[in-house]
Amino acid sequence: MIKYIFSNLDGTLLNQDGQLSEKDIAAVKASPLPISLISARSPQEMQATIDQLALTTPQVAFNGGLIYQPTDLFPMVLAEYPLATSAVATLIAALQSEFSDISLSAYDLHHWYTQTIDAGIEAIAKQTGQLPTLINFSDQLQNPFLKLFKIQLIMQTTQQRATVADFINQCHLPGLSVQQSGTMTLEITSHEATKANALTTILENTGLTVADCAAFGEGQNDLAMLSLVLQTIVMGNASDQIQMAGQFITKTNHHSGFSYGLKKYITKVNQKVG
Repeated sequence: MIKYIFSNLDGTLLNQDGQLSEKDIAAVKASPLPISLISARSPQEMQATIDQLALTTPQVAFNGGLIYQPTDLFPMVLAEYPLATSAVATLIAALQSEFSDISLSAYDLHHWYTQTIDAGIEAIAKQTGQLPTLINFSDQLQNPFLKLFKIQLIMQTTQQRATVADFINQCHLPGLSVQQSGTMTLEITSHEATKANALTTILENTGLTVADCAAFGEGQNDLAMLSLVLQTIVMGNASDQIQMAGQFITKTNHHSGFSYGLKKYITKVNQKVG
């Protein structure tokens, strides 16, 4: 029986406009099962969705870099896997030198940092409703108390994305994980920050196992999570490669695929067991 649900956010619960559908809101609120979001977003970028869905469970940000309990004030950290500052400083300096035209930003627990407001930053700000803090990265990275969880790179072409990914890998910096998000974006987190690890941590704290949960996803960074659990629901807007990881292919995120999967798959599975 399915006792817990994990879901990706962008491309899964959120439609192309970054919004929740009324059907999905109603389905989440009506579900007797606890639901945790596992997202690449920061806690601040997730908060509006958490509020709309009235979620009280632990949530996951930065692709697994942060597991936290939402509160009225600040995220209460349950587990965290920040980036190594020395590796980040080396990487950012190298990227700024080699690729001056890419959009580069970084996140700590409370802030979204960038050095330049460009089209990529403006697009993310519009999508998430957050405003970046302007800094000089070389200066900010001298701060011994700085704890970054994610570097976000937005490229202009898919070819440039592949070139930048190869460049990062050739830097051979320790402790980094590079994941594709969408077609033009790379996200760099700690190698310990994975959606699968975050899911496992939450389950351990609830006394459940991967056999007791289901996961919704649609992106490359969802594959580890989808390969871990036994009940997998993949969105209709996912690529063919990602859909191969799904036991059930639901409708697209623009047609309330989450609520459809919840009703047509999860409820049906639990009724059979019950």
